[in-house]
Amino acid sequence: MDKIKNTYTEDIRLEHNIGADWTMDYYHFHNVYELYLVVTPGAEMWVGNKQYLLAPYDLLLLGTNDLHRSIIHDRAGYERYILYFNPFYITSMNTGSTNLLESYMRLRASGSHRINLGRECAARLAGMLEELGALVKQTSYGSDVRMRIQLALILLDLEELTRPGAARGESPEQEPPGYPLLKPVLDYVEAHYPEELSTEETGRLFGFNRHQLNELFRNMTGLSFHQYLVQFRIVKAKELLEAGSISTTEACLESGFRDYSHFIRTFKELVGMPPGKYAKQAAAGKWQPPGV
Repeated sequence: MDKIKNTYTEDIRLEHNIGADWTMDYYHFHNVYELYLVVTPGAEMWVGNKQYLLAPYDLLLLGTNDLHRSIIHDRAGYERYILYFNPFYITSMNTGSTNLLESYMRLRASGSHRINLGRECAARLAGMLEELGALVKQTSYGSDVRMRIQLALILLDLEELTRPGAARGESPEQEPPGYPLLKPVLDYVEAHYPEELSTEETGRLFGFNRHQLNELFRNMTGLSFHQYLVQFRIVKAKELLEAGSISTTEACLESGFRDYSHFIRTFKELVGMPPGKYAKQAAAGKWQPPGV
């Protein structure tokens, strides 16, 4: 299994991609926020227990704890913008009345990660992303300040675009083969992840043997059932540590791990730093690249 990049060291990274010469083989998460703007059809995105067939002008907003996987069908012409940014880099500009991550919080609370912007709004956002991309490449005096301001302007625009009642385009709502079988299992994991969950017993609950359950998970998520469960538990541990007032031992147990050394090792492998350091950075409201 090729390792997907979970950890980014840049404050801002913008990609404008057409086609793909790689595959996103399995569910993963990042240490950054992600903005994903679809330009042409030809892909689908899995986020948690939801599957989205992507349409032109779709916008997806993903946080640091969103397990996701994209599957590209049009490997020659699929076009999209992907913006990654360190949330602590921009929240330093928050005020008492303005949270620049409001759009992310709003979509997450709605139970969906996607809205369709329609042609006009998507074109405006793409233009703002192009301006940001030009600033990222500059090293002249003041370009770093302009870059942060441009990101703030994008996030302010997203707040308006994600408001209830804002104009929307249309996105397809179709379920791929296998999704109706997988979703109840994903929902079960979300409800019972702190408990002892074995592949055999979970499969039995849904009418599968362990091999059938693993095959279903690998086909849809790129991971075995156990690998998915471990990733999910690490995400929950991150959320607990970010909330504060909890020790790493408590986060280990409450997220479903029974072996503390295994928890420490797995957390560091997937997040890029030990849980204790991650908790301190979250409490301080700042982010540093792993190894700093």
